[in-house]
Amino acid sequence: MKTSNRHSRGFSMIELMIVVVIISILAAIAVPSYRQYVLKGHRSEATRALQDLASRQENYYFSNNEYTDNLADLGATDDMAGRYFTVAIASASSTDYQVTATARGTQTQDGGCTAFSLRRSGAKGSSGTATADTCWGGH
Repeated sequence: MKTSNRHSRGFSMIELMIVVVIISILAAIAVPSYRQYVLKGHRSEATRALQDLASRQENYYFSNNEYTDNLADLGATDDMAGRYFTVAIASASSTDYQVTATARGTQTQDGGCTAFSLRRSGAKGSSGTATADTCWGGH
C-alpha cells in the first residue's frame, strides 16, 4: 500500500499569497512612518546649523561691533546644514540678524516644515503646516 506525501510538501499557492498580502500591508504601514522619521532627522540638522550660524554671528559681532549678511565672513557655507537644507542670512544690521534654512531636494516633501528661521532675539520661526515648536524639535 502506497501513501501519497503530495500534500505535505511545501506551501500551497493560497498560503503563499496570504503571506504576500500580510507583508504588503505591513510595508504599507511601515514605509511612510519611516519616511516621516527620516524627514524629522533632517530637520534637526537644519536647526543645529542655524544655532551654529547664530553663534558665529555673535562671535563676529564681538570682533566687529556689527552683524554680517555674508556667510563667508562667518566661515560658513550655504550647505552647512547638509544636503537637504540651504542656509542663508536673511537679514543683518548693526543690531539684529535673521538666519534661515530652506528645504531642498527630497526634503521639500516635508510640507510641515519647509523652512526655519532664527533671529538674534532667539525667536524661532518656520513655514509649512506645522508649528515652529514642532519643527524645532517639539512633538
